Amino acid sequence: MKQVNYLGEAYAITGDDSQFEKNINFKKMTKQGASLGSMLSSLELRGYFESISADISVKDGQPFPMLTYSFMDYFESHDFSDYHLIEFGSGNSTLYFENRVKSLTTFETDFQWYSKMKDSLTKTKYIHADSTKLINGEFDLDLNNQNTFVIIDAACNRYKLTNHVLNKGSPAFIVLDNSEWYRNTAGLISSFNYFEIPFWGYKNTEHWESCTSLFIRLENTVIPKSNNYNPPSLSRKNTQEPWDNPESKL
Repeated sequence: MKQVNYLGEAYAITGDDSQFEKNINFKKMTKQGASLGSMLSSLELRGYFESISADISVKDGQPFPMLTYSFMDYFESHDFSDYHLIEFGSGNSTLYFENRVKSLTTFETDFQWYSKMKDSLTKTKYIHADSTKLINGEFDLDLNNQNTFVIIDAACNRYKLTNHVLNKGSPAFIVLDNSEWYRNTAGLISSFNYFEIPFWGYKNTEHWESCTSLFIRLENTVIPKSNNYNPPSLSRKNTQEPWDNPESKL
């Protein structure tokens, strides 16, 4: 079998070694090498390699949720500052969301992790809850506010937990992480008149694709305001596309 030199004549350019797009000359690369270099640059900009080194999800030295990149692109393109976020399962996502929502309530089942995290949180209502209590519905929450957002990523039976969440109220949005593993739970949420949007892709620290699903309630949900459209760092920007121009003759 013929071996392909995917990097072609790629060579390093003196500069910031942490930025792949600055230190690889794509003009000297094969098409395969340029594609590979672009993908590596995208992962670099998203914090993937930084997170591998730190062994925890970060971006530019700051905490970042270990949710799929495509979901985070959606989240960061909208303004959730008026939303009440309820999070089952804590981590760097808690530190990230704390300053981006109106209020944050987080339940954590692992006491050692809870003890490690609690002093880092200044605005979050942080609660240690035994997993048995969560799957038995032994928690009190106001889930009927039209600006309520729930993230289910707890280390317990997610189907039973979600069933109690849905029977206690109707949050506007529900996020189920690793929804490819929890299809019974996804079906349960959908049966309560929610529409699923699956966001597939990579996450920091993981080398496989997974899915973070957003469920939107079909009735009486106020869609959050869009921020300035926030495309990924290495996406192609085209503001002059004639096929998107209502005045164009093309």
